[in-house]
Amino acid sequence: MQKELMTPAAILLGSLFIAAGLYLGLQRSPPSAALALASVEASTAPVGALPAPADAPVQPVTRSAPAEAAPLTSERYNRVEADVAKALEARRSLFVKQCWEPSLRKNPDPARAKYIFNMTFDASGKEIARGISEVRGMDRPDAAQCLRMMPLGLGVPPPGTRVSVEIEMTLP
Repeated sequence: MQKELMTPAAILLGSLFIAAGLYLGLQRSPPSAALALASVEASTAPVGALPAPADAPVQPVTRSAPAEAAPLTSERYNRVEADVAKALEARRSLFVKQCWEPSLRKNPDPARAKYIFNMTFDASGKEIARGISEVRGMDRPDAAQCLRMMPLGLGVPPPGTRVSVEIEMTLP
C-alpha cells in the first residue's frame, strides 16, 4: 500500500472497530445491571430486613416524584413573571444608584441601556439562579457586570414548582 494512503486507511479501520464495538456492546445490557439494581434495593430496605434469595426476581425500585414536580401552567408562569417584574421595578432605584450612575459618570453614551434578566425560582419562591444579558446597541458592560455581581435574594410568592422567567428592563 502506498505511504500516502496508510494514515487514512488506519483511521478508517480504527473507526470501524470502534463502531462495531459500540454496536455490539449496546445490543444487550450488561449482566451486572441486575446486580446493581438489587444492591440499590438492598440499601433502601429497612434495617433488619432479610435479603431476597438469589433466585428471586428483581423488582424495579419506584420512587415518588418530588413535591417540586407540580406542573407549570401558563397561568402560574404569568403570575411569577408579573411578580418578578414588580420585584425588579422595586429595586430599580438600587440598580441606578449602585450600577448606572457610576457608569454614566465614566461615559455618558448611551443614555439608556436594556438588560434581559433570566431568573430561576424554586418552589418556595426563592431566587436560585440569575443571568443578565445586554441588548446590542444599548449596552453598558460595566453596569451589566455590576448588576451581575449583586447577590441573589429576590423572592416571589411560592409558585409550587421551579420556574424560570425572562424580564426586560431598561435603565435608568
